[in-house]
Amino acid sequence: MTGIIPVVLALLGVIALMLGVLYLMKWLNTRITGGKDRKGIKISSCIGVGQDKSVMAVRAGKKNLLIGVSQGGINLLCELSEEDMELIESPPSKDSDMAGKSFAECLKYNAAKLGKEFITPKNGDDDDSGNS
Repeated sequence: MTGIIPVVLALLGVIALMLGVLYLMKWLNTRITGGKDRKGIKISSCIGVGQDKSVMAVRAGKKNLLIGVSQGGINLLCELSEEDMELIESPPSKDSDMAGKSFAECLKYNAAKLGKEFITPKNGDDDDSGNS
């Protein structure tokens, strides 16, 4: 019976140590990221598009930006309207006409809905004539 007391005390010590480390990690995370006091910049959505590459919708002050992030740096893809940000931040409902559709189908649907081409090549190579 006397051998159980040191084991229980050691177990309680280990649990207390684990809780202390957990509290310290939470405190450090709050200090590093700015915690709830973070003002001005918010990542609304992020999606990986390849190894070490992602696209992020970011609110920076009053601007809504779509940025590409890779090992080579960060590039501004376009500025987004408030309507675009609302679409990005609100998940589609199960009864929406895009639920369960592929990305390509959603892209075609939204391009037709906008009534214009909203993806334009940066380098001007927008025609496929020539090299076949």
